[in-house]
Amino acid sequence: MMLTRPYDGISWTGEAVDTKWASRGSGMYPDDSEPHYHSGSSSIVYSLSSPEYITAEAFFYLYHDFGVLAVFGRFYAGGDIQNDRDDMHAGMSFLAQAPGVDRSRIGVFGGSWGGFEALYAAADAPAEVRPKVGVALFPLSDFARQFDYLDQVIPSRVTDPVVRERYATFFEPYARRIIATTGGRPGTPGADYSRWTREHLASKLDMPFLVLHEDWDTLVPVEQTQTLAALVGPAMTPLYFQHLQVPDWNTLPLSHGPLVEQYGHAVQTLSLGHLLTNLGSPTQYLFVPYTQSTLLAWLWEVRVLQWYGRDVAAVAPLLRELADPRVVLFELTNGNMVFGADWVAAAVNALWGTSHTSATIREALATGLPP
Repeated sequence: MMLTRPYDGISWTGEAVDTKWASRGSGMYPDDSEPHYHSGSSSIVYSLSSPEYITAEAFFYLYHDFGVLAVFGRFYAGGDIQNDRDDMHAGMSFLAQAPGVDRSRIGVFGGSWGGFEALYAAADAPAEVRPKVGVALFPLSDFARQFDYLDQVIPSRVTDPVVRERYATFFEPYARRIIATTGGRPGTPGADYSRWTREHLASKLDMPFLVLHEDWDTLVPVEQTQTLAALVGPAMTPLYFQHLQVPDWNTLPLSHGPLVEQYGHAVQTLSLGHLLTNLGSPTQYLFVPYTQSTLLAWLWEVRVLQWYGRDVAAVAPLLRELADPRVVLFELTNGNMVFGADWVAAAVNALWGTSHTSATIREALATGLPP
């Protein structure tokens, strides 16, 4: 498993930039390691991550005897988006020549800015280490259209000048890193986004990818995933966390959305279920963490969305993965375990009024959710 880590502060490299930032400690600081930082630039948040913390976050992969490669983008170290992309390619190139790597079973995972890194890492991967599967949470995929979001969509949605300024302050360090690679905003003479659009990315993504995104995401608009998935086609499984209400964009916080926060444990369960079932060996038990209350609450939301005619087609294939005979669901609150097929059958029966068993649930879900 290759994990993209764009923001983690690391102190053990011996490089001057890491020593400088580690000496500051976690907090908010001037973004003064470039690119083109000046007195009007926004500050950024720095968080020092210990090796123990990184290892703990990799626990469920390590428990299954998967090797884990963490690739650090070091946002605080300056650079630009090409530098981030090069870092991820270096990780894949390392896997291409490292001993003891099963190069037919490589996965990649990342969220937000790390989701961008995961998508482009997979697209750029050398032929001998093309990932077998990937997961990206609310990823930025098209940098040209992200500027359209900043320059056109946000002003059309947000009327409060204080909130508009909040957006501008937050996105300024990201815009500097994008422009440092592309040469300017889209349309600027000499600016080049040819390698940073959904069309370019989609042409290179040839492996199964699960992408999760909420429609109230104010950082990376859900349209980024909707339009990318339409180009990629069946290889990409987009799962949308959807609202029935129309939001007031003036009052929404800067976040990837309230639902992905509320159902964070479900996001973890679905992501790990997708990765482990695709990468695990045929005879290996796969322990997938979950909290029953959260997963049931999310499935009830899915049932309501289905009732209102929303597209929930991605849910059944993901439930089928959790019902894989190898899957054991591990309850995070009390340590109890249940076979995934037993739990999925019981949950579907309770919410949809069906009478499936663990032996029949996967076949039933092959055609989608119950009507």
